[in-house]
Amino acid sequence: MSTFTLALGGGLVGAGVCAAAYGIRRPRLVERLTPRPVPAPRVPAGQGWAHRAGNHAGRLLAHVGIPGPRMASVLTAAGRSVEAYRAEKAAATGIGLLLGTLLATVGAWALPGWPMVWLFAATLVVVCFVAPDLAARSAAAEHQEDLRAASSALADLTVMGLAAGAGPTGALTAALQHGHGPALVRIREAAHAANIRHRPAWEGLEQLSAYTRVRELGELAASLRLGGTSGARTRTSLTAKAQSLRARRLAEAEAAAHAATERMTLPTTGLVAGFLLLISYAALSHITTGF
Repeated sequence: MSTFTLALGGGLVGAGVCAAAYGIRRPRLVERLTPRPVPAPRVPAGQGWAHRAGNHAGRLLAHVGIPGPRMASVLTAAGRSVEAYRAEKAAATGIGLLLGTLLATVGAWALPGWPMVWLFAATLVVVCFVAPDLAARSAAAEHQEDLRAASSALADLTVMGLAAGAGPTGALTAALQHGHGPALVRIREAAHAANIRHRPAWEGLEQLSAYTRVRELGELAASLRLGGTSGARTRTSLTAKAQSLRARRLAEAEAAAHAATERMTLPTTGLVAGFLLLISYAALSHITTGF
C-alpha cells in the first residue's frame, strides 16, 4: 500500500514536471508568426534508403492503383513525388512484414497466448503500411502552413513595392526575390511557370492554390487580378488583403496558444495531486496502519 502510494505520487509529479517543461519551451507568438527557414536536407529528395530499397517494389504498387486520387492530391499539396511515395510505402510494408513475421515466430514460441501475438503482429504490419500515408499528410499540413505564412509576407512585400511606385507585376516579382525556404521556392516556381507561358504571375499563384488547397494564395492572386494594370487599385485591394491575412494568422496563433494553455490544465492538476499525495504520505501511512 505504501509503496504503491509513493510510486503513484512520484509518477504524477514526474508527469507534471515533464508536461510543464514542455509547455514552457513552446514557441512564442512572434516565433509562430515568423516562418523560420528550413535547412536543406543532406540527402536529395527521393534518394534516401527507403527510395533505394523500395524502388523496384514500388512499381508493383502502380499496377495496384496506389496512390489513389485522394492521396495523390495530398502528395501534390506536400510537394512530394509519387515515385518516392511508392518506394517508401513498399519499403515500409516490407519492413512491417519482416518484423511482424519475426514477432509472430518468437512470440508463438515463447508465449502461450498465440492469438494476442498474432494480433500484435498484424497491428505492426498495418501500422507500417499506413505510416507513409500519415507522414505524407503531416508533410502536406506543414507545407500548407508554410505557404500561408509565405502568402502573408508576400502580400506585405508586394504592398511595399506598389508604394515605391512599381507596377503590380514588378512589385510581385521583386517581392518573390526575398526570403528562402521550400514554400517560397514553390511560389517562385509557380510564378516562373506562368511567365514562361506568357501569362500573368498571379495565374501561377491561382494554380498553386488549387494544387495545394491554400486559399490565401488564391485570395492574393484574386487581389492582384482585381487591380489589373492599375497600381493604385491593386495597392488598395492588396493592402486590405494583407491586413486580413495578418489578422487571420494572429487569430490562429492566439487560438493555438489558448488550446495549448487548456491542454496544460490536466498535467498541472496531476502535478498538484502528486505533490499533495507526497506531503500527506506520512499522515496516510499512520491512518492506514492504525486500523
